[in-house]
Amino acid sequence: MAQPPDIDIDKVSATIVEAADTLILPRYRQLQQGDISTKTGPNDLVTIADREAEIFLDGVLPKLYPGTVLIGEESVSEGTKSLDTLNDRDRLIWVTDPVDGTHNFVHHKREFAVMLAAVWNGEVLHGWIYDVLGKKMMTASKGAGAWFGGERMKTAPAKPLSELSGHIGWKFYPEKIRAFLKEQSGKVGHAFSLNCAGHEYLLIAGGKADFGIYSRAKPWDHLAGTLAVQEAGGVVSLWTGEPYYPSFTGHGLMACSCQEAADELQEAFLKQFVRILKDQG
Repeated sequence: MAQPPDIDIDKVSATIVEAADTLILPRYRQLQQGDISTKTGPNDLVTIADREAEIFLDGVLPKLYPGTVLIGEESVSEGTKSLDTLNDRDRLIWVTDPVDGTHNFVHHKREFAVMLAAVWNGEVLHGWIYDVLGKKMMTASKGAGAWFGGERMKTAPAKPLSELSGHIGWKFYPEKIRAFLKEQSGKVGHAFSLNCAGHEYLLIAGGKADFGIYSRAKPWDHLAGTLAVQEAGGVVSLWTGEPYYPSFTGHGLMACSCQEAADELQEAFLKQFVRILKDQG
């Protein structure tokens, strides 16, 4: 049986930092009008930093580890790479969001990050989230824990539904679900969005938030973060309660600090989400 390549976590981390230091940070607050464009809509932004950082990672990582392949948000969006690659067997696949939180990056907010995951036969083996402005790296490896800035991450303990705090990205939900969410959101202590999955996952895995409920499930937004949450003691599932897997691209997924929080949120939100989507056909 084929085995995945032995990945040097620190070497990959250094590659991410190099991309951030040379291609992303110099453009923070320095973007020109021609450096920004849109994809699916006016709020779905892409910049020269996104494109060049992904090209850089694509040029370095497969050379460091021959036989591996990189796919990312920008190459898939442009049609030069395919999500079908995630179904390849016995081949390590790098999945990246070169600038997660591009809207924040463009509007001079601090919550943006570089995200990278290493997938082997439908399983996430390693994940990286780099807080570019904070200059702190999260690394996670299956079975070996999640670490941020050199400290091991641990999710928050169980608490009542009314005290839970977490992330809900309102604008990405189907309209019918959005209306239900607004009615139900008062059941939790605090629901908010940073518009950057990377920073949201850092809070969940680090015990500073209890959950993230996501409608869109593009792999580059979630693979590194869900591994971090699981390795820090939390749980991840689809809205249906089924296991989350790398090639999943439907609606939607949830990451929680513990099983108790997941069960409470399943009852308060997700079961109805699934019913609404089923009724819509």
